[in-house]
Amino acid sequence: MPVVIKSIHIAPVKSLALIDPESVYIGFSGIEEDRRFLVRNEAGAMVTQRQIGRLAQVTADYHAATETLRLDFPGGESVSATPELGDPVEMKVFRRVVKGWIVTGELSEALSHFCGADLTLMKPESAGVCQDAYPVSLLSQASIEYLGNVAQNGIELEYRRFRPNFLLNGCEPHEEDSWVGKEVAVGDNLRLRVEMLDPRCAITTLNPDTGERDMDTPRLILGYRHNVGDSGACFGVYSSVITPGTASVGDEIKVMA
Repeated sequence: MPVVIKSIHIAPVKSLALIDPESVYIGFSGIEEDRRFLVRNEAGAMVTQRQIGRLAQVTADYHAATETLRLDFPGGESVSATPELGDPVEMKVFRRVVKGWIVTGELSEALSHFCGADLTLMKPESAGVCQDAYPVSLLSQASIEYLGNVAQNGIELEYRRFRPNFLLNGCEPHEEDSWVGKEVAVGDNLRLRVEMLDPRCAITTLNPDTGERDMDTPRLILGYRHNVGDSGACFGVYSSVITPGTASVGDEIKVMA
């Protein structure tokens, strides 16, 4: 059975809910529309679901060609606009400093109102600088199902908790671990190099519908993968881009010899 892309997932605003395009173009910096904006608090620090779980309930859709960003809120409310760029700012994103601009106007106002906090969106100068480690993340459906069997807690595990760019079918559980250090071909043109295992954080403990903590996911992963990797609870893999190209749902993944 071939390994194929089961689904594709991006978050145009980092830490908001995922959207599921059928096809994306991946450049050297990753998917242009993925993590294209950040959320910033009044102190100038990055905000994710770790600090405000309700971000999981907001969906963003961004069209680079028209420079249009839409935020969809629970209950059917929606705000769509061309982001108004204000003052230039710098913000720490993990261990690096990202330069960009504050997004003023109704988009930031609507997000602040929903979250009950003084928040602003930030648009970095370039795409790809907001990724956690490498531009593309991969995870197999089999790995998720295996973890669900380990948990046995009545909570249905699915991909949104782990936020992969590519969810894969046709793998054995954690087969993707064996690809580290290898190149993989995706469809006709795209080539990736699998660089490292994906160390998981507290966001995986949150219900992807509500943003509320409902499972100690890292502990469950470490319970049977304590000797895998050296960066904590690893689940899935990160890759860099060797040859840019288009990836679509149903594309075959081939590990290069």
